[in-house]
Amino acid sequence: MQEWNDLNAAERRLVLLPLRWETHSAPKYGERPQEIINQQVVDRCDLLVGIFWTRVGSPTGMADSGTIEELERVASEGKPVMLYFSQAKQDPDKLDLEQLAKLREFKKKTFPHALVESYSDVIEFKDKLSKQIEMQLRTLLAERAESDSEATSVRPVTDIILRFADPDKGEDVGAILMLKTKVVDVTDFESIPDFTPPKTEKKNSSVERITDVLTQSWLTNLQISDSNKNYYRQRVTALVLKEFFRPIRFWLKNRGGIGARDVYIDLNIHSNNGRIIVVSKHQLPTSLPSRSSSRSGLLGDHHPESPDELISSGSDSWNTKIEVRALQPQRELSPATELFIGTPESCDVIITAKIFADTLAQPEIQELALRIDVDKMVVQASEIVSEIILPTTEADQARDIELELGGSK
Repeated sequence: MQEWNDLNAAERRLVLLPLRWETHSAPKYGERPQEIINQQVVDRCDLLVGIFWTRVGSPTGMADSGTIEELERVASEGKPVMLYFSQAKQDPDKLDLEQLAKLREFKKKTFPHALVESYSDVIEFKDKLSKQIEMQLRTLLAERAESDSEATSVRPVTDIILRFADPDKGEDVGAILMLKTKVVDVTDFESIPDFTPPKTEKKNSSVERITDVLTQSWLTNLQISDSNKNYYRQRVTALVLKEFFRPIRFWLKNRGGIGARDVYIDLNIHSNNGRIIVVSKHQLPTSLPSRSSSRSGLLGDHHPESPDELISSGSDSWNTKIEVRALQPQRELSPATELFIGTPESCDVIITAKIFADTLAQPEIQELALRIDVDKMVVQASEIVSEIILPTTEADQARDIELELGGSK
């Protein structure tokens, strides 16, 4: 790059500046490390050069490696991505076989959708990069010149784009998203007992014993009638559903200069290689069930009594919609999370959006890509009931309990 700058920077009034997280990022607290790098470095680039040898890198929580997450993010924005794979020999004793397997899988997914380069040594890489980056720069400069020749003001059209959003913050996270879920297989679920309230303590004084005799029958009947016998089943089901489903939130922006009303987005959620389950927010419990039947459902919360109520069905295609009353020019918004998705097996999901608005002569068609990776584990119902639910105190009722039981498929 320095050589290119020496030869071309003055004439073209353009400087190539290599951006790396080691030199162009600053410490920040409260966000995922790779997301900070994305904001401070990746989103600022005009072109990405990815170089691979025998590794893909460390997982980020959203992708198999930071490099893969970065190139997918840049590609989703329509920016050039140049991929190079080294064929140089490596000492077998230094190979990380797990990393090598991930690299091969990445190549398998990438090659059908990209034109990539390979090289055998540093000299060949330098020659190829010098030639090919010049080709990319000519294209970028031509596009910039064409853009500059147009009016500098925002185009007088409605230009709505759809992206995934961070479920909590509602911020744009791109057109490609990776989710991780867990399928928890609860054996002998049918053996979970009905919930019965604990017996009241015996009184010591004679007066208390006499009072006990008079009221014991009435209190016992009241407790039994008011108890939520499905409490244990609802509690186990809530834990299974929490691991199975993940939220999907969307982000929209009108990049044009004309506002739109009555924005209607028809969404088709489709998988070619797996069964998916899509549910709305109100179908899932948002709080822990109550031991009392009179308090159960007091806030209108739904508590399924078996995981099969939601995850036994499934399809390769689901349809839903987003409706927005108005979207002004250059404005963005992210409707609250209303959809949750799960799948029994890892799969790829395509979301096809057909966007309608009063200022659009024809509906706009856009696609988002979703990858769901599934972990599996087997637990006994008795283990959950005895180790998690039975010792629960009133304080425990106010907080959720993470499912961390052993055993995997």
